[in-house]
Amino acid sequence: MASRLVVLMVGFIAAPVHLPADTFREEIRPVLATYCQACHAPESENRLRFLSAEEASDVAANPGVWRNVAMQLRNRTMPPTGPEPSEMERMRVAAWIDQTLRATACNLGEYAAPVAPRRLNRTEYENTVRDLFGRRIEIAESFPVDGSGGEGFDNNAETLFFSPLLTERYLEVTDLVLDQVIVTPPLGRALIASDLLPDREADEHESVEMRPGDSVSHDLSFYEDGEYEIHAWIRSPPVDENPVADILVDGTSVTRLRFGWSAAQAAQSRTSVTLNSGVHTVTFSVRGDSPSLRLVSLDINQMRDEPEPSILAAHFRLFGSEPGQTVLVPRRAARRLLTSFMEKAYRRPLQAQEESRFLALFDKAVERGDPYEAAVRLAMKAVMVSADFLFRLESIPEAEGSQPLTDHELATRLSYFLWGSSPDARLRYLADAGQLRRDQVLTGEMDRLLDDPRSRYFTRTFIGQWLGTKDVGGRVAPTLNEIQHFYTPRIAADMREEPVLLFQRMLDEDRSVLEFVDADYTFLTERLARHYSMPSAVKGNEFRLVATPDGRRGGLLGMGAVQAMNASYRRTSPVLRGVWTLETLLGVRLPAPPPDIPELDSEERKERNLTVREMLNEHRQDPACAVCHDVIDPIGFGFENYDWLGRWREVDEHGKPVDASGVLPSGEAFEGLAGLRSVLLDRKSELVRHVARKLLGYALGRMITDRDHCVIESMVNRIEASGFGARSLVREIVLSTPFRYSSIREDDS
Repeated sequence: MASRLVVLMVGFIAAPVHLPADTFREEIRPVLATYCQACHAPESENRLRFLSAEEASDVAANPGVWRNVAMQLRNRTMPPTGPEPSEMERMRVAAWIDQTLRATACNLGEYAAPVAPRRLNRTEYENTVRDLFGRRIEIAESFPVDGSGGEGFDNNAETLFFSPLLTERYLEVTDLVLDQVIVTPPLGRALIASDLLPDREADEHESVEMRPGDSVSHDLSFYEDGEYEIHAWIRSPPVDENPVADILVDGTSVTRLRFGWSAAQAAQSRTSVTLNSGVHTVTFSVRGDSPSLRLVSLDINQMRDEPEPSILAAHFRLFGSEPGQTVLVPRRAARRLLTSFMEKAYRRPLQAQEESRFLALFDKAVERGDPYEAAVRLAMKAVMVSADFLFRLESIPEAEGSQPLTDHELATRLSYFLWGSSPDARLRYLADAGQLRRDQVLTGEMDRLLDDPRSRYFTRTFIGQWLGTKDVGGRVAPTLNEIQHFYTPRIAADMREEPVLLFQRMLDEDRSVLEFVDADYTFLTERLARHYSMPSAVKGNEFRLVATPDGRRGGLLGMGAVQAMNASYRRTSPVLRGVWTLETLLGVRLPAPPPDIPELDSEERKERNLTVREMLNEHRQDPACAVCHDVIDPIGFGFENYDWLGRWREVDEHGKPVDASGVLPSGEAFEGLAGLRSVLLDRKSELVRHVARKLLGYALGRMITDRDHCVIESMVNRIEASGFGARSLVREIVLSTPFRYSSIREDDS
């Protein structure tokens, strides 16, 4: 076996060293045998007998087991008792396992892991509703925040749970949506007494006698939430007492009507009541202590303002007609409308007669007297709370192995990847024609979607969640009242947008992924430039491309959002900044801190007025702390020219000149941000590989598995010719086996 390059802690605990082919037998397995033999020996009863491995090839054959071994070592959860390996031994073995699994990933070939049915997250839901009806309706905040999972994104299938609470919320929000796009005729019903009381004799005025204690009820379909006026008319000769009646809805008294007589021996009384949509029983009941009366009619009318022009426009787009316009053959028109609507909502062609069960709801609404628009609305509500709309469903392969997605499934994956919404007419047309699976067509559509302004959803969501910058100004680096004279919500918003625009330019021009680190430009507004002490860079508060030749800004490392989110209140944090750089940019898996670690900024250290660097130097005197902090801290020190809100400084909070130098455990020294950039670019393959992993995980909406590493390695190798272009990387993802194929899940077999 050729010599293997083992990189400890991905190149930061020690310099890369070449080890002989028998590294596993001579250096890795002996460590594991020393500490794990008691439970995991080949002859043990433990089902995880990983020490039966004799060669590195045995490790590669069981990636899941060995990935778990590496994780347990990092997290210090194994061994549970007895002697424990040193921190250096833990990290060294874990890093060797990672390197081996990555290097041998392609031994099993490219793989398309199954993706579970995925609920639309709340932002995808809002975008989908917008594109379905052609109108932006802000509904995302009506739902709980979706948790992130997998590679750290909120589109992960495994974390998009469905609960009874969500079911209720979808029903409520669907009504809110349909209120904004469908105009139903206002409800108006005149219930004549002779019809309500057919067993009573009516006089020449069509009034019918009702005695004290008598009541009459009628079931009525209220097809919209809203306020309704109930207006009662009665006749009778004047008496000493005025008649009194109760109005009940579904058996519950909602108001009392008192009647005053007029010269025409007629009286009326009215009230209003707020009702939810649905069938309600309205009752008119004469009080037992009231004189008799003769009921003429009970009128029920909906009270509402004239619909806004935007709602009328949305209604016309949906129905192709004005509200209340006569429909000559309602059922045929409803079938045609529902079929078109369902194909867009379900993101695929309908199966034979699939619309029939929703048309049955239309029929039921018509039978109870609902107008055409209200009957269509009921059917549409059922469509919008069905699984085919709320979930991205893909067909289950009929046999083991990978199966290509259908054109419509591929259109859906592409559209939600780059737009966070359902396929548009062009994508649906190509899918209908069976053309989308052709490489040239698929990449052409990828370019079209990326060039569309709607792709800003992708750049903003991916960057904000990958980097964590979406929370700047809120959960992290909040804009507190005491600092808003220089750090305002608008500055925080500009800081969130700065890395998004960097990524957008990289995609637009297929610029190198390495510009995340070494870009010599950034995007600034006047207020953000002022915050950065660059007042002459930009005029006006629209973002402008700004060259940064001095190296203080440019790339992610020089952005205020990155600095502010990795700092403490009024104090920098080299630890947070170092950890963020290793984990977020390079994908280094750092172990959790050991228990009972001493507090860094203890009162004793504060009394001695130690700088952050001095505190950390003392902290690293403990060997258990040093093994990680020797890697983390020097990287964090490279950011020390930035204060806790990302502003450039030459003097620290103690009035001392800033020391932004760092020395890695390998002995490699660097100075400031420029030196740190060089350190990271020396590991460019790890940087590009990690960006590829994150983008692939985001595109697929699932966790990246061991078998996906083959695809990642292949993609990185292919885009090297383009200088690691960002658009080239997206193109490779769209053409990849995991993106275009699916496989059977174990519970489906």
